[in-house]
Amino acid sequence: MSQTPFPLRTERLTLRFVGEQDVAALTAYRNDPAVAALQDWELPYPREKAAALAERHAGLTDFEPGRGHQIAIELAGELVGDVYIGLHEHGGIADIGYSLIPSAQGRGIAFEAVSALIADLVERLGVHRITAELSKDNGPSIRLLERLGMTFESFSRQSFWWRGAWDDNLYYAMSAEQWRAWRDRPRTPPQIVRLVGITEDNRWRYARVRTHRSQEHFCATVHDSYADALFPGERYGVPLVPVLRGIEADGEPAGFLMYSEAGPYLWRFLIDRSHQGRGIGRRAMTLWLDEMRARGHTEVETSWGQGKGSPEAFHLATGFVPTGEFEDGEALARLTL
Repeated sequence: MSQTPFPLRTERLTLRFVGEQDVAALTAYRNDPAVAALQDWELPYPREKAAALAERHAGLTDFEPGRGHQIAIELAGELVGDVYIGLHEHGGIADIGYSLIPSAQGRGIAFEAVSALIADLVERLGVHRITAELSKDNGPSIRLLERLGMTFESFSRQSFWWRGAWDDNLYYAMSAEQWRAWRDRPRTPPQIVRLVGITEDNRWRYARVRTHRSQEHFCATVHDSYADALFPGERYGVPLVPVLRGIEADGEPAGFLMYSEAGPYLWRFLIDRSHQGRGIGRRAMTLWLDEMRARGHTEVETSWGQGKGSPEAFHLATGFVPTGEFEDGEALARLTL
């Protein structure tokens, strides 16, 4: 091991191994239903167990292969949560997990802490793969893993024994190479955004465009859209006529849209996970609306699913107005051109 960075300090946090001073706080928040709801420890969580956890970290100054580590997240001198790092015996793979007290949630604290620890594992210790397992119902943690650059790898049905019952299990991971690519991805707005036709030559490049897995609940994959375009069906008794467009940003595939001439109806609209947050979606939407105006249309329609992560806010900001109607469980909206 190289020289330890602990305590590791970020912009707001101090990250250190848990100690005797944390026993009372650990016991309290591990018994808090808002924290423990989807965690893997048994309830109630006794003080003796927290004390034993702290004792196992006594004198520890760095990660050790073949064991688990509990890293305290300290904000302004207060313990607000912890991060689990399980380093495999060969030191090449690290499993991660995390928990936060309710008042610390939704503030980017877990992201800040876990980001710093992953960077240390990869850059200093040479860990080549990061993994995480969690319940399919743990939406906030799923979205955090995706923000970190991890990708969904598998879903195991009824495979995790949890508090007296079998639970479904999700598996996320990323290699060191993937982490570096995610860290170094473009973050600024591209110079040029274009809508391009999907052709024999570029169809597979655009098939690789991917949203986060958590967003697929609201928008089908490009592969599924290709299939739907083959069997479009009808809408309001009128056959759907699919038109497919790739969204190109500075020459690279960055998104995908599909619409039907009947309506016209914006059927699919997605931006690749690595290009989100660059303003590409807004510019691509403007290009499509301009195209619809140029073709003589005076109104367009779309629809969206409800829930956390829904594209509703984006479409509302674009100018779509909900009609109050629903279609296949999705809110229908129109925009006057």
